[in-house]
Amino acid sequence: MAKTKDDKEWVFWTTIVVSFVLIEHNSADPFFITALTVMPFLILLFYFKRSLYPLILYVIIIGILGRIFQYYSSTYGSDALPAVRDFIGYFVHGKNVYKEMIMAQSGLTPFTYLPFSLFWYLPAYIFNIDLRFFEMLVSSLVPILILIYGKILKTIKILPLIAVISLTPFLIDLSADGSNDNSTIFILLLSIILFVYSIKNKSRFFAIASAVSLGFAASFKYHVFFYLLFFLPYIYQNKKLLVISNKRYIFYVILTIFIICGPFIMVAPEGFFRSLTFIELTNWHKTWGWNIWVALRDFLHISFSTHQMWIVRTTVSLATVFLLFRYFRLDSFNKVFIASGVTMFIYLVFSQWTTYAYFTFLIPLLVLSAFHIENK
Repeated sequence: MAKTKDDKEWVFWTTIVVSFVLIEHNSADPFFITALTVMPFLILLFYFKRSLYPLILYVIIIGILGRIFQYYSSTYGSDALPAVRDFIGYFVHGKNVYKEMIMAQSGLTPFTYLPFSLFWYLPAYIFNIDLRFFEMLVSSLVPILILIYGKILKTIKILPLIAVISLTPFLIDLSADGSNDNSTIFILLLSIILFVYSIKNKSRFFAIASAVSLGFAASFKYHVFFYLLFFLPYIYQNKKLLVISNKRYIFYVILTIFIICGPFIMVAPEGFFRSLTFIELTNWHKTWGWNIWVALRDFLHISFSTHQMWIVRTTVSLATVFLLFRYFRLDSFNKVFIASGVTMFIYLVFSQWTTYAYFTFLIPLLVLSAFHIENK
């Protein structure tokens, strides 16, 4: 895309406005106040140099430093990573985590994640690194991955959305609260970037690396299946998209999932599927968070049982998938993000318990919905 003067000015001022609003809504800490005072110098520098690079560095660096500050000024708010740490303890002692239970904040809990999460956090566990610190570092890299995606597509219009990912207050908070959704979206974004790069550069190596990375992501957390649900049909019907065949790409994805998850399933199939049903049909979670059930309860004083909410959520989610496949053609890559993002959003809105952390995974998918890879 040609970077005209108007393009640059639009991107610059949109990013400045977005950054100003988001930084101002972070805490009134001296760090964020200082970050605001730098903006006039960025404006002067832009009109002197006509370059977006200082603004790019500003958005990325403030996001990274904000996450570091958040780590050292907060503590665990989620029990996800403490639970993973406990299950890694079982894992390194040769036990199948799907046969074990731990005591979490909500009570006795099985391992509710997929096996690659054990391998992902294992180095931090071995070297006695706080998993919350590790997750904060991963979160700092997510805006950089979005930047790389824009670089591959040669578009500067992604910069305001990088500011959203980098500077949104609750995303900064969730970088160090003990949840694991930043790692989930990081691994998926890595696969997406390798996928697009392999198309642009006709690279067999990066195509295979993308497939393997997608297998890692799909073996990390169930949320990735919202993406797989629409990505696999998209790549199956686009036979000449990659240097390798579409069937070979899908084969590498499935093979990676099987290598990682297969041994755990074969040793403890009952425990593995108990984990899945525990996620879908939990009766110990209160109705809480950003969902329709909280709105109905608090505004209209209408309450529903766990099973009633599960039936409605499942029905509406399946209906959404059906309608998307029936009326929404997956003829471009960005439509994969639109379809998966909409489906996940519907699923979360009708869930009984919807934490902010889930939106850490959803928002980057919605960001990528705006950009086409075709004819770039």
